[in-house]
Amino acid sequence: MAKIGIISDTHDNLPAVDAALERLEKLGVRLLLHAGDIVAPFTLRRILSRGFEFRGVFGNNDGELLLLSRVARDQGAVLTHQPLVTDVGGLRAVVLHGLSGLEETKSFVTALAKSGEYDLVVYGHTHEVDVRKVGRTLIVNPGEACGYLTGKKSFAVLDTERMEVEIVTL
Repeated sequence: MAKIGIISDTHDNLPAVDAALERLEKLGVRLLLHAGDIVAPFTLRRILSRGFEFRGVFGNNDGELLLLSRVARDQGAVLTHQPLVTDVGGLRAVVLHGLSGLEETKSFVTALAKSGEYDLVVYGHTHEVDVRKVGRTLIVNPGEACGYLTGKKSFAVLDTERMEVEIVTL
C-alpha cells in the first residue's frame, strides 16, 4: 500500500465530497482515513459507494451515531469513537477528530506524537492543514474537505513508503 487518502470535516458538502473522491480514485488511492465530522449517513453512503476501504472516527458534529455505525458496518467499513488505532501499510497509526478547543487539540496531537507510540497521527477538527514531523512521527491534518470555514477544500494523500504527504486542494 503506497498511497492512502486522508480526509476530514466533510460536513455533508456532497459536491466537495464527490470531487475529492474522484481525485482520490484518479490518484490510485484504495484506503481512505476519515478524521471525523462526516455528519449525516447519506454522506457516508456516498463515500462508501465508491469502494474505498474506509476507516474513520466520529467527530463532534456527527449526530446520528447509531445510523452512521450501521451504515459503516453494513458496508464493511470501520467507523468508531476516537481514537482509532490501526495499521496503515505497516505503520502504527492513530486517527482522532479532536478535543473541544483548537489549541487543546494541537497540544494533544503533539503529545501523542512525542510519545513515540505511533508512526502516524491523523486528526481533523481545526479545519486547518497541519503536516509536520515530531521526532519520527508524522502528523497530518488534511484541512477541511467542505471548505465552509476557510474557503479552501482540501484532503491529503500519504505515500507510506516515502512518508511524504501531498495536500490536494479542490
